[in-house]
Amino acid sequence: MKKSSMTAKTLRGILSFAVILIIGLSVVGFYYAQNWLLSLATSISQTVAQSNTSGTSLQSLNQLQTELNAHQDVILKVNSLIAPLQTYQSQSIKDLNQYATASGITISDYSFSKTGAAATPTTAPASTITTTSNSSVITATLASPTSFTGLLKFMHLVEGNLPKMQISSVNMSRVSDGSGDSVKIDQLSIEVYTQ
Repeated sequence: MKKSSMTAKTLRGILSFAVILIIGLSVVGFYYAQNWLLSLATSISQTVAQSNTSGTSLQSLNQLQTELNAHQDVILKVNSLIAPLQTYQSQSIKDLNQYATASGITISDYSFSKTGAAATPTTAPASTITTTSNSSVITATLASPTSFTGLLKFMHLVEGNLPKMQISSVNMSRVSDGSGDSVKIDQLSIEVYTQ
């Protein structure tokens, strides 16, 4: 038999090198495994946080939907505050005539015309409308003299109107005939909010 050239010293060197190599590879493998687990844990914690946020957002949306459903009457009233641009003229004339009758005053003249355009003839009484970005101004002429109390009642009714109207200016003067409650009205400007 042939005698092996490997000695105990050589075998011990090879085994020592293998053990050192295995320990080194284990340390490097452990390091990379630890970094991979750390990044995986960070990713999972972010996903859990997003899930919790989504759950909270979903609960908030459900709560908002419940509140919207509970306050549907308020939403309808808010929508009625602004008149549609297509029908605000006829609705305004109807409302103003109704309020004038209820307060005992007479609107003597209406006609509608847009600023910068020729007046459009209508069958309604005369008024001037100046269109701005989200409102229109109606300048109406009232029959004079009129009762100051009636005028105040008319203005109160106009201010409480839906769609929203407000008195933007009024020109009046006292009547000197001794009646005491009468005033002379030159013009009454009413702003109507439109969509």
